[in-house]
Amino acid sequence: MLFDKKVVFFDQSASSNTDALTQLANHLHDAGVVTDEYKDAILKREASFPTGLMTQTIGVAIPHCDPDKVVEPQIGFMRLKEPVTFHQMGDNAEIQVKVLFMLALKKSDDQLTMLQKLMALFQNEEAMTAVQSVSSIDDFISLMKENGIIG
Repeated sequence: MLFDKKVVFFDQSASSNTDALTQLANHLHDAGVVTDEYKDAILKREASFPTGLMTQTIGVAIPHCDPDKVVEPQIGFMRLKEPVTFHQMGDNAEIQVKVLFMLALKKSDDQLTMLQKLMALFQNEEAMTAVQSVSSIDDFISLMKENGIIG
């Protein structure tokens, strides 16, 4: 299951998008699901191909990198106490991001499928309100199941 390592954090502090990305990548590394190169690959890709997205309710980011940096499929989640500036995918506009879903997936096809599932989640205002208020990992995982992110 993509959240079984419970790399899920609520109301974290980060000084910048680089800080937030580094924290979450380090947590995935500590869980043993990504290689030593993963963090640098995430930071490099985010600089070239931003993953920020403004939803109806909040700014989100979906950082990911090449599957060869992934040992075991997993998704890291972090909700920030205060938003940090990311660039929006597509137009590169600056947006304030409060929620990160960091993908560590083994196959490109899986990444595309997961991005589509996350886009559906982001368009669901009720679910995104719940994402902003959930406070336990088990409740978060239940929310992801209810919204079809995980089986």
